[in-house]
Amino acid sequence: MFLRAMMKGLPVAILLIILSCHLRVAAQQQYEFRFRNDVKIVIDSDTVKDPWAGGLNSPVFSKIELNNDGTEDLFIYDRTLNKIFTYVAFSINGQWQWQYAPQYEQLFPADLNGWVLLRDFNNDGRKDIFTKTNAGIKVYKNIAGTQGLPAFTVAADFIRFNKDINLQASSENLPALLDLDDDGDLDILTFDFSGSTTIEYYKNVAVEESLPADQLKFTLETNWWGKLTKCPHVCNGYLFNSSCRTDGTNHNDGMNLLALDVDGDTDKDILVGGDACPDLVRITNSGNLTAAALASSGIQLNYPGNTTRASFNYFPAAYYEDVTFDNQKDLLVAPFVRSNTNDEVNFAQSAWLYKNTSATAIPAFVFQQQNFLQANMVDAGEQSAPALADVDADGDLDMLLGNRSGKVWFFRNVGTATKAIFKRETTDYLNIAGAGFRDIKPQFADINSDGRLDLILAVTTGTTGSIKYILNTAAVGQPANYALANIKSLAIGQFIGDVPAFYDLDHDGDQDLVLASNVRSSPTGGALRFYRNTGTAANPVYTLENDAWGGITAELSRQNVYPIFTDLNKVQSPELLLVDDTGEIRIYPNIRQNLNGVFTAVTEILPNPQTQVFGPSRLGNFLAPAAADLNADGKPEIIAGSRAGGLYYLSQEMRGELVNPDPLPEQSEVVIFPNPITRDLILTIRSPEKVTFTLFNTAGQRLGIASNILATVHRVSVADLKPGLYLVQVQTADSHQTSHKIVVF
Repeated sequence: MFLRAMMKGLPVAILLIILSCHLRVAAQQQYEFRFRNDVKIVIDSDTVKDPWAGGLNSPVFSKIELNNDGTEDLFIYDRTLNKIFTYVAFSINGQWQWQYAPQYEQLFPADLNGWVLLRDFNNDGRKDIFTKTNAGIKVYKNIAGTQGLPAFTVAADFIRFNKDINLQASSENLPALLDLDDDGDLDILTFDFSGSTTIEYYKNVAVEESLPADQLKFTLETNWWGKLTKCPHVCNGYLFNSSCRTDGTNHNDGMNLLALDVDGDTDKDILVGGDACPDLVRITNSGNLTAAALASSGIQLNYPGNTTRASFNYFPAAYYEDVTFDNQKDLLVAPFVRSNTNDEVNFAQSAWLYKNTSATAIPAFVFQQQNFLQANMVDAGEQSAPALADVDADGDLDMLLGNRSGKVWFFRNVGTATKAIFKRETTDYLNIAGAGFRDIKPQFADINSDGRLDLILAVTTGTTGSIKYILNTAAVGQPANYALANIKSLAIGQFIGDVPAFYDLDHDGDQDLVLASNVRSSPTGGALRFYRNTGTAANPVYTLENDAWGGITAELSRQNVYPIFTDLNKVQSPELLLVDDTGEIRIYPNIRQNLNGVFTAVTEILPNPQTQVFGPSRLGNFLAPAAADLNADGKPEIIAGSRAGGLYYLSQEMRGELVNPDPLPEQSEVVIFPNPITRDLILTIRSPEKVTFTLFNTAGQRLGIASNILATVHRVSVADLKPGLYLVQVQTADSHQTSHKIVVF
């Protein structure tokens, strides 16, 4: 209104200048999102601990110090998602737990791929990154970043051996990275790259040649370590001191290695998994540190044999990390797969934990659970796809969640319009499981412009895709009424993966349609097609006007595009949001003003917790987003479904806002968050009983930030503090004191 009044009576030339500047400002809009994990989801009367952690399918486990608190945290690379996850360790009443902490994911390089293992190769106390590339194995060195948070620089684009030969390890061969000969540097064991039949031992000679710790110098010590041969295409086809009969093929079966001392004799034994076999195999080493000797007498199938065996339909991989907080390394086993085309693997239970209960050097692994971390997440199977609407007409937004199996979950919002709490009421909304669909992606749109939201379903039936819809026959303002018997099909969207988005883009009062498809409609077709509604509001007819809408090109790396429209910045004009297999959320502003032009994407939407520089999201492939205002602040949140069947929650935040509401509402000891914290945010001190607090620097000097008022919650500005480490001393009414470290940057 102000802009309209200001413009009244001005010359046309000046009006054009003002409009141009207004549009330019809008085009340069900075969108800022942060992950949230505190919005409750309730399943079967239990509150999900990590509701928005996204889900796991094929996790590769390592540990690393993330938050500089002296306790190692957890790093996971998921092969099917091509995504990393970060968890921090925290203690409540002396009980250590894992908490999903996605803010640290931005600290890691974006090009991690194939497999990722974290090892300290230069003995500086910080875990470095080893990952697969086309050239072999790439290494990132962990340098001390701001306030001790991890920061990475390339140490080697690819590892060489024998001076100038690339050390190759297949993306389907997980190597063992460890000090094999106990000489103080990191060696490499891997099945050979070309055929996965023998184990190659690459010795690190840095210590022997008195090289600097940062040097990575390897020699091929032997290409037949332990004289073990794995015959291709044969489950558990292991031979010793002999070779396999060949069939003329040279196929890499894929083999995984974990080297550890399982019998207490100081040399390294191995746990092996192969893609042709479901079981984890143990082979003990009867040799010594410098000369391995493997024999049939040392082989044990179906390991561990004294408890529930680690067995998947195929391709297990093992990891050796302390995840139960007892300073004893445990055994984790997960499928080392990239896809689950024929549903061979149960991805809802694909992280098996065996606790090490031994008090000696010989580990004793006892089965604990098949869903480590997964038990604390929402998991709707695979390829979850959310949709948000006030289905029950009670004034807040409910959620549907489609999935690959052909079901739709319904979560009723039992909270309020300002504080959502999603409670699952059914895993088969409308009894849709009997319809024979797969890959259901629900959404809501008023396609016949009658004031009621209809239900749209992009589905797969057999080898084809289709877009179904069910009209809402309820009265306006009443709970939605969708009858599966009334389901109909649109004439648009005939391929698997086709996804529509509806919006009145041309301001004519009816719903137009934009279609994303993996199949190009013409040689010049782009990622999106624009269909104008040339019918009426009540009886739409969709006519193709542009098969390369917005100039958004179709790229091989950006398959499975999923579009939605939402007004993110409260200017009464929608943004186009796209996700795809890169894991990036792309935001295109001002699309209505530029309906036939070329759109420009904004992708830098997540702040790095160390630098506060904005970067793109990395949420993994096969994403499905929904957007709506879930806290009545006028700014839509984004909920994204994942290939792993879970969900991510991203909230729009502005500088200075409280961005991390109470993550532990049932905590029974002092919790201080966010930590680390930037100086533009508010520090919260929350206690189960009333306390006072005082801040000190590391020299023990009392600062001017304190409160003598007893309260259960204190909110504190840290804007005047210099970056660094501080101590928060908390005192109860009976003078009991505790101290807590915080990092300000």
